[in-house]
Amino acid sequence: MKEFVFSVSLENGFAVNHRLPQNAHYSERKANLLHSHLVISFPANKIWKTFPTEDWLDQINRRLSDAGVPYKQRPWHAMRAWSLERNIGVRFPSPTSEHIFGWFYRNSPPEAHHIGSLFTGLFYFDVYFWPVDIPIAYGKVKLDPFASIGAMPDLVKARLQDDKLANLGYLGLWADCVDYGFGRDDLRANSAITGFAASLFKAANEQLEATISVLRETRPNSKAMEFGRIATEMFLKSFLAAHVGLTEQEAKKRINHDLELALKECLAARPASELFQLQVRLSQFPDVNARYAGATYSHDQLWSAYGTAQFAGSAVVRSLTDRNMRRTLESAHSPASRRA
Repeated sequence: MKEFVFSVSLENGFAVNHRLPQNAHYSERKANLLHSHLVISFPANKIWKTFPTEDWLDQINRRLSDAGVPYKQRPWHAMRAWSLERNIGVRFPSPTSEHIFGWFYRNSPPEAHHIGSLFTGLFYFDVYFWPVDIPIAYGKVKLDPFASIGAMPDLVKARLQDDKLANLGYLGLWADCVDYGFGRDDLRANSAITGFAASLFKAANEQLEATISVLRETRPNSKAMEFGRIATEMFLKSFLAAHVGLTEQEAKKRINHDLELALKECLAARPASELFQLQVRLSQFPDVNARYAGATYSHDQLWSAYGTAQFAGSAVVRSLTDRNMRRTLESAHSPASRRA
């Protein structure tokens, strides 16, 4: 399989050329205070190694224990401390993260550490919904978009890379998942979204996760169409609540379940918003009352419903944070960039 040479450097989860907002990505303020006390001094002959030493990990563990940090959180604190101390990037998964987690696995109660991806989206290709895993990362790391579809066999991945249209579609979806995964953490950590807007975003996120969940079943469930529609509606309303102060009463009485009206008001409030791309996509969703009809939908229809909801959620996140992996990708694949 040919090597995919494009990769994106991230710094604390941001593309390197992005400004890092206050309190971004690593959201626990208490942890930030804790890490100021976690730098450990060792003799020069002990610290110049690729991985943390046993002594280093033991001392970090003792200090985390003294600070009352639960076992499950300790390897994450240790990874961040190692990244800060050595001024290097630590990606999850990576040999360094495996070394650190392995040490904590061996020195913790059974099943104390259960971890997953920061966010898992989906990409439909070759009549299958492939999971797109966005890794947890600290420091400055490089993300390869095609490493996120690790479950895809190499032969299928090669076909995807050779199919220009599908390849571009995947890169766009991957960028949306990166922005959504990291940006969702940002919104949980700062005050960019509060009150009714935050409640709407939380509800939208739950519906998006439900859409992904039913599409990952052995037989993709047509309920994904309903969940995708509701997620899209909630994301649009959260955009309005965050940017122009849409109230709960206005959301119920004026907009109700009218997707076209919700999008129209979003674009009236922010004419330059990328949400304009939804104008040709909302008609795919059935009327909200169709959920009682028990209709069935093709894989292509369900993929389009999920993709629309994912784009809507990612666009909302990009409007409220400094996340914009789509712009980074577009710049990397622009004619000027290729000529350079």
